[in-house]
Amino acid sequence: MMPDTDKTYSRRWWVVGAVLIGTWVGTLGNSMMPVALPSILEQYRVGLHLGVWVISAYVLLVAILMPIFGWLGDRYGYRRIYTVGLMGMSVFSWGAAFAPGFGWLIAFRALQGIFSATTLPSVMGIISEVFPDRERGLAIGVWATVNGAAHGLGPVISGFLVQVFGWPATFWLTGAISFLGGILVYSVVPCDRKHDTRPFDFLGASTLMLAMLIFVFNLTRGSDWGWSSWASLSLWGVFAALMVLFVVTERCVSLPFVELHLFANVRYTVVVVISSALFFCLMGLQLSLSLYLIQLRGSDTGVAGLLIAPLAFTLAVFSPLAGRTADRLGYQATMTIGIAVVTLATGSMRFWNTGTPAWTIVVTLIATGLGMGLTQLPAATGATLVVRKDERGIALGIFNMLRFISGTLGATILGAILEHAQLNGIAPLRAFHLSFSLLTAVAAVAALLAVLMSRLPAALQQLA
Repeated sequence: MMPDTDKTYSRRWWVVGAVLIGTWVGTLGNSMMPVALPSILEQYRVGLHLGVWVISAYVLLVAILMPIFGWLGDRYGYRRIYTVGLMGMSVFSWGAAFAPGFGWLIAFRALQGIFSATTLPSVMGIISEVFPDRERGLAIGVWATVNGAAHGLGPVISGFLVQVFGWPATFWLTGAISFLGGILVYSVVPCDRKHDTRPFDFLGASTLMLAMLIFVFNLTRGSDWGWSSWASLSLWGVFAALMVLFVVTERCVSLPFVELHLFANVRYTVVVVISSALFFCLMGLQLSLSLYLIQLRGSDTGVAGLLIAPLAFTLAVFSPLAGRTADRLGYQATMTIGIAVVTLATGSMRFWNTGTPAWTIVVTLIATGLGMGLTQLPAATGATLVVRKDERGIALGIFNMLRFISGTLGATILGAILEHAQLNGIAPLRAFHLSFSLLTAVAAVAALLAVLMSRLPAALQQLA
């Protein structure tokens, strides 16, 4: 059990410092990879259609497993789950640094993703335990800032490490920070052992995870096999069967892994779609920008990291400020403005070429980060406001899972587009323009949904 309240609250900011190390390293584990990816592809001599799994395997497993680790934290205590997660991240980060082959690297990245999935539910659970209601928003704001800073610094740190020491250095760093974080979390965070005996919907969780893995795998390999090939069609059939089994299971069990009735709430569904579109654009843009700068423009990794950094830095700065804006304008209006700015900014990338000035790239990415910052936090806030209080935990779990899956699809689909162009002799610049156009289209659909959401009749606000 948690120690006495006075003692817990007196050390609450030390607790925040300890748990945010995991947030930092988990985000770095993702944000450093796009800049390091070209060097990894060159060393192992693999194509982008396989190389994108260095990113996708990690993010997909983080997304799918977050609700599972949230359940385990409720049952066994968040400190215990988080400590194990950080130590696992440390071990498999160092394993990735010494991977003897590309298959081993993907395996270690997948294992990193499994243990990194403990981060978000553990951080939120621990903050909820040690902070009173009046300070909890401030603590979450600190988390958002640190998380955003890791997004911004990831490309810069990765660019320096890859240029000076080689890509394995990115994993040496995350391994060392994870190990330190595990020690601090175990030492500083008070014990919160639980006695929750709720049954776990293993069938629902496993079918959803397997279905998503097959979906992304087939998406990346289908272009090589041919979309009408027996292998691709068979995998689509397996995916469809697993999704049917998942839906049937969730309708039958008393405590389902995913509460399907939440999606009858039109406003909640729209907020989830908008946030998912945002993550699709964020992760797709991080991958395509790195390849555009390094492969097309010939920038070294250090320069590429510096040019990409303004995107995440601006997102980090404006995410906390977006909360105040949402308090004044409402989360719907703030979210609509944000995703509209993302649409315009990504649309302007369609006109970039090999000679586009660096200042134009930086200004465009600052605008993109501003729009994403004005969308991210209001969307998360909206997800809590449009559902019942007793559904908020479930709603946030699904919200986070789906946006991370969408981010995985963004990186995977854009990687497949660029790889297809390379294999079929399509001009590289044309391929990047197509990628940026896709991001613009996804953002535009989300912006339209945000506008329509504010005009929904009261009767459609929640359908049950």
